[in-house]
Amino acid sequence: MEQLSLFDILHNTMEEESIFKYQDNWLLIDGDNLLNRCYYATALDPNRLMKAPDGRVVNGVSGFLRMMINLQKKLNAHVVVFFDEGKGFRKEIYPEYKEGRSEKPESLKSQFPIIREILEKSKISVYSSKLYEADDLIATFATKAKGQIYILSNDKDLYQMISENITIISRKGKDDVYITPQLFEEMYEGLVPNQMIDFKAIIGDNSDNIPGINGIGDKGAIKLLIEYKNLENILNAEEFPKALSRYKNKIIAGRKNAIFAKELTELVVDAPIEIKKAKIDEQELRIAINKLGLKQVEAVL
Repeated sequence: MEQLSLFDILHNTMEEESIFKYQDNWLLIDGDNLLNRCYYATALDPNRLMKAPDGRVVNGVSGFLRMMINLQKKLNAHVVVFFDEGKGFRKEIYPEYKEGRSEKPESLKSQFPIIREILEKSKISVYSSKLYEADDLIATFATKAKGQIYILSNDKDLYQMISENITIISRKGKDDVYITPQLFEEMYEGLVPNQMIDFKAIIGDNSDNIPGINGIGDKGAIKLLIEYKNLENILNAEEFPKALSRYKNKIIAGRKNAIFAKELTELVVDAPIEIKKAKIDEQELRIAINKLGLKQVEAVL
């Protein structure tokens, strides 16, 4: 019997119903965050990285697509992917923003155009902007879109967006953690998601090179926010309870840093983007997967 190729199978099954189902759910993917994580998850030995038949490194692409497909099928969601094009307006107002980060290895950088080409050919909506970071675009999309929204990212800046209809999916080891308002409150000892802006303004953000109030860490920030609700109330307090009095001089000294940090940390929710639903072009996705030799991805389709 003649063996059928992948392309023969595709043509014979084109009239069948797609494996991808859709409800009024959205899966918003932080593209840079996910590709970085998938790359480093299997990059312990740079000499053994997964390669396509043409020699291009594709370990990050493989992990990205597997996670995207698995979650799309689980959530029955419309997929949208967001990428950074730079450091946006924050870099303009604060030149030191994100300074000190190590340069991405070439084997990772080279995978960004590969994943973007696959997504675009597969009719998956991709958003990026030179003015706004991916987080801002995600925050805007999540604010404007209707239905249940899932944001796939390990970036804690996006925690401020958590609500009854917005859930963060964060990867911890091999498990996906669905961070709802209830789980957030447990994780941050009584804080609510929109207090994440004030929390990060107080402690700063080393990964983004944003200074906060020197000498106040996570525990201190939580105690202050439980007592005073927001940064402005903390900065305007004339007296502190005995249990918090040790923070008074630190708050006075770090006032300007905290105000500026809050300005940088708060995400934009009104960027000029259009909400669009698009169904994945399964045929184009399969062709791209086959061309790159991504057998692990093919197995989850």
